[in-house]
Amino acid sequence: MRRIAIAAFAALFVTACSKDSTGPATPNLTIGAGAFGTALTIAGGYDADTYQNRLANGLPDEIRLTSDQQARIKALVQAFEQATRSDREALGAILREARSAIEAKKSRNQVNAILSRGADIRARLAAAESKLKSDIDAVLTPEQRAWVAAHSPRACKAEQFPPLTDAQKAQIRSLESAFQEKNKADLETMKAAMDEAQVAIRAGKSRDEVAAIMAKAAPAAARLAAARKTLHDQILAVLTPEQKASGCVPLG
Repeated sequence: MRRIAIAAFAALFVTACSKDSTGPATPNLTIGAGAFGTALTIAGGYDADTYQNRLANGLPDEIRLTSDQQARIKALVQAFEQATRSDREALGAILREARSAIEAKKSRNQVNAILSRGADIRARLAAAESKLKSDIDAVLTPEQRAWVAAHSPRACKAEQFPPLTDAQKAQIRSLESAFQEKNKADLETMKAAMDEAQVAIRAGKSRDEVAAIMAKAAPAAARLAAARKTLHDQILAVLTPEQKASGCVPLG
């Protein structure tokens, strides 16, 4: 993982600047691509907070996260963000400095020198993000892990995905929150139906009796499926052309 991360960071040296090492660098909008790790981007989650929300709101009702799972994942994300904050801020500063150098027509060697300071940081962040993904996977059930694998972007080139900006993250959080609020009644209906069905199963009720319980919630389930598709498309619309070109679409 470390070698891959460093190699991807080194690739920026070539793509961010002109071929003339002593001449002025040429602007490149993908200079920060893959800067903060790739494990969550490959899964269609991009960063820790976004991935957490995608799991909470993207999974279908029959395998939705339990309250305990949500709490455990939230704790993992908070610990990751706290542990990596200084590295994320440091790498962000380096990337901003490199962009400024390109805009100021600095040479390729000068821009490379700036970027080289972030190689070790990038490797640590990539490793930390990969561990977070593994830790979250351990919280999920086999069925949930299978769904994530089946609904992750198929042709994602994470090393070409420019990290989400703070504005994009805020937009996506707002969309996820709006989904929860707008569909609160249907979400509660589905939870009640699932709980009732579980009680019926434990009580030895027949398959037909359990199916009748779930049938009552069918209209809510249909509305939620459509709402999740809309949310997925709304998140996709937040991405820039460069981010979409990487093939890294949102989970779901």
